[in-house]
Amino acid sequence: MTLTYLDDSKFCSCLKTFKLLSLAFSGRLARTTLLRRETPRAEDYLEAVYDLIHEKGYATTTDVSARLNVKPPTVSNMIGKLAAKGYLRHERYRGMNLTEHGENVARSVIRRHEVISELLSMIGVADDVAYEDTEGIEHHVQPTTIRRIERLAEYLRQNPESLRSIRKFIEEK
Repeated sequence: MTLTYLDDSKFCSCLKTFKLLSLAFSGRLARTTLLRRETPRAEDYLEAVYDLIHEKGYATTTDVSARLNVKPPTVSNMIGKLAAKGYLRHERYRGMNLTEHGENVARSVIRRHEVISELLSMIGVADDVAYEDTEGIEHHVQPTTIRRIERLAEYLRQNPESLRSIRKFIEEK
């Protein structure tokens, strides 16, 4: 693997446009992979394709259309864009498969959803509200924030008395 080193000004510039997938430090900041942040809608499509493949073994444009409640031509357009970016392979009339890169992005979105949803449920947010809020939050939270939310949820699972105290505090008027 070849590492590219960035000075501070280039790093700050990259952070505005990209999110870092992994970092290693050795005197200078090294990057192994930079991913362009996709739109929330593109992430929703990748998540839907991933879910359909794991539920049915395949995903078609019609399946994605039904899952996301959009018209088939809209799905075809987005699938074409995602294929051009290397997130999936699509064979007309035969369905689609995620590339390794597309599957990684989809799994990341699903994991963010799970972490945020779990914390909201833990603090007493109603399931339907937690679902809607999670859908809005999951595409905009940074990896560092997700890791911290995940650690907080882990702490609260391991310390139920702390969770009870927090819920009591939240529910007091």
